Amino acid sequence: MYRLDDLDRQILQILQKDGRASHVNIAKQLGVGHTRVRDRIIRMEQAGVIKGYQAEIDPAMLGQGVLCIVQLKARQELDFDEFIEQILQIEEVVDVANLTGDVDAHIRVWARDVPHLRDILYNKLSVLPAHQSTNSTIVLKHWQKPLGLPGDAE
Repeated sequence: MYRLDDLDRQILQILQKDGRASHVNIAKQLGVGHTRVRDRIIRMEQAGVIKGYQAEIDPAMLGQGVLCIVQLKARQELDFDEFIEQILQIEEVVDVANLTGDVDAHIRVWARDVPHLRDILYNKLSVLPAHQSTNSTIVLKHWQKPLGLPGDAE
């Protein structure tokens, strides 16, 4: 486990809000030298704490206005990992989590509208060999916050 100190935490908090923040900009905000910030970021990248940087895309701006959470049960006699790979090939699927409990997977799907969602559920997901059943819920509004970092509440 990588141990974060206060400077690491502050750098990560800034990067979670703005992944494009420059070393110089971060250094100015924190009142430290930019090479110190650069070295810390490189160290956290090499340790795998920072896995990458990506653009946050608004699906609605691309015509994908319906977010659906699909709870899925799989046929247990078939290869689950292969099933997940098939699910991830569906363009509209953005996230799959393997769960404990009554269902095997939680899938997030973006669709243009309800007819498009119906097509995804009936003609892309339900036809997969390991599919047993699904329960889908349309999301009305979604909130998200950055990951709390160890030591934040201490």
